[in-house]
Amino acid sequence: MTKRRNIIGKNLLDFRNARARQPEIVRSVQKDAKYTEELAEDFSDLLRLTGARSWIKYNQLCKLFAEITYHGFASSNNLQTLGEEYTGVIQVDSAYMNIPSRLLQLVSIILEFGGDALFHRVLEKLEKYIKDNEAIVPDAKQKLLKVLWIMHSSPQYIKALHKSLFYLRSSKYQISKRITGLNYVLIRHWLQPEFSLYGYKILGVISFLQVTVSLIINAYESWKDHRRKTLENMNSSSRRLVSAESNANPEKSDAPQCILCLEPRINTTLTPCGHLFCWNCILDWLDERDECPLCREKLKKSNLIPLQNYL
Repeated sequence: MTKRRNIIGKNLLDFRNARARQPEIVRSVQKDAKYTEELAEDFSDLLRLTGARSWIKYNQLCKLFAEITYHGFASSNNLQTLGEEYTGVIQVDSAYMNIPSRLLQLVSIILEFGGDALFHRVLEKLEKYIKDNEAIVPDAKQKLLKVLWIMHSSPQYIKALHKSLFYLRSSKYQISKRITGLNYVLIRHWLQPEFSLYGYKILGVISFLQVTVSLIINAYESWKDHRRKTLENMNSSSRRLVSAESNANPEKSDAPQCILCLEPRINTTLTPCGHLFCWNCILDWLDERDECPLCREKLKKSNLIPLQNYL
């Protein structure tokens, strides 16, 4: 590793126009990942010597410890990582004027390698607090838990969108670098060969479209699930009402049953093939398949005939 301050000297103004591009940053990150994986394997082998119980309990922490040790050692000693030295890049502050402080680099390392675990841990604590807090009304509690569920699944989409932005604009590859404002510059930018970046821009567009389509599909699935639960609650309320009426009027307890819910039919609906179901039951069925539950004849929602004053 090479001393950073010895490399760049006293002035970084010349590096404002020497920002590292996608190829250098990606290769640097990949090179560092290779070395941290090897270091994690070494830590795992050492941990194995302490016994099988300890190895099983703490082996998953070896990778995190290796990443923090590897990058922390370079930052605390004001050094380039092996990946940065390999590609000829160096970290500078957001103004491209100075080497970033050790504290800022440490925050960046913690966010990069421990940010996900910390984020999910905080959400778990909030979820437990909301569930155990009796002062929160049930409706508000349900909405807050739904927001937390969305936040639990959001990091993967945020990372994918951030990466697509990096491919398009050669911005920051890691979210931790964007939060802390750290940048990469090329040390010997005048010696770097010219690369065509159109491939990275195409990859950025493809990544953005992929994330967008995935978000739309997940949103649609969530809407379908919410609609299904709403219909189930409506059916449950209707059945309780019918049950109460049946108890009040025993002669109605012999009402025909719906073959789907095995309960007295509610809002009886006729199919073209001559079968009768609850209105909501047959609609839910047709959401999954377009055929009659009994005879398997092709069936669409537009073919259903609601019957009035019919049991």
